Amino acid sequence: MSTSLQPRPRKRGLPPAPRLDVPRLHATGDEPPFLRSKPRARVKRVRRGLVSRLALGVQLGALALALVGGGWIGVSRVLASERLHVSHVKVRGNHFLSEGEVRELLGLSGQESILGLDMEALKQRLRASPWLEDATVRRALPDAIEIEVHERAPLALAELDRLYLMDASGDLIDLYGARTAAYDLPIVRGLKGLGAEARRERAERAAALLSDLGDLQAELSEIQAEDSGDLQVVLRGGGEVLKFGAPPYRKSLEAFLALRQKLTERCPRAEYFDLRFRDRIYAKEPPLPQPTGAAAAPGPEVAPTLNAPAPQQAELAH
Repeated sequence: MSTSLQPRPRKRGLPPAPRLDVPRLHATGDEPPFLRSKPRARVKRVRRGLVSRLALGVQLGALALALVGGGWIGVSRVLASERLHVSHVKVRGNHFLSEGEVRELLGLSGQESILGLDMEALKQRLRASPWLEDATVRRALPDAIEIEVHERAPLALAELDRLYLMDASGDLIDLYGARTAAYDLPIVRGLKGLGAEARRERAERAAALLSDLGDLQAELSEIQAEDSGDLQVVLRGGGEVLKFGAPPYRKSLEAFLALRQKLTERCPRAEYFDLRFRDRIYAKEPPLPQPTGAAAAPGPEVAPTLNAPAPQQAELAH
């Protein structure tokens, strides 16, 4: 029995889709190229040995020495330049010391470079002089130094083993002699044989008196610093002796000078006039000589009070 193959009837509708041969991307399990990250290349560090490190250190050290040496040579040439040698020294503020004496204190030879000078060391050399209280030193390029000094001002003559010029702080400045004879100053006594602290305390008291008197200190010839803390002064001219206690001093001296003639006429034998009391002046006179067996004489005459136009009675100091 024979059979014949007949084609199957096609279904009506859309035509069959064509078959496309598409490669299977995930068949091997790999990611697509546009999703894969690029592999990082590993850089192997080269470890230097001890010899290499030493060689590098030597090279760096040689470079540093070359730089330092070159810089030092350059600096040395600049410092050695004759244009920078100190050729001029300008001094201001000096009254007693001359410019030559100030230059001598500096101790410069003229061959020093102005850039290599130690300004602080120069100041210390200047301050070593007892005449200089302070000094400033400045460079003035290319070859000058400017100096401004502040000298101590002598206020009195301090009597020790010899006479010395003394300033307002009680510090000794210089010997009184031919070079300093132009200073006509009062003499401060009572400083001999004392320790440094006691001498300074008395000198400061006398200096305070002179500073307070101002221009009236020209009326004084001598000042005696006493153990009690008082000051006894001798006036120029008549040689009257005044005793001062605590400041202020100027007002008391002005009052005495206003009554000076009357007081000396009233009390010609006065040993001293006591100004230690407010608004009063007491005259201390020696006792009158008495015959043998006679009664003691009454007290000395009374000095007028400061605020009275005419003499008035007051208690005397003995």
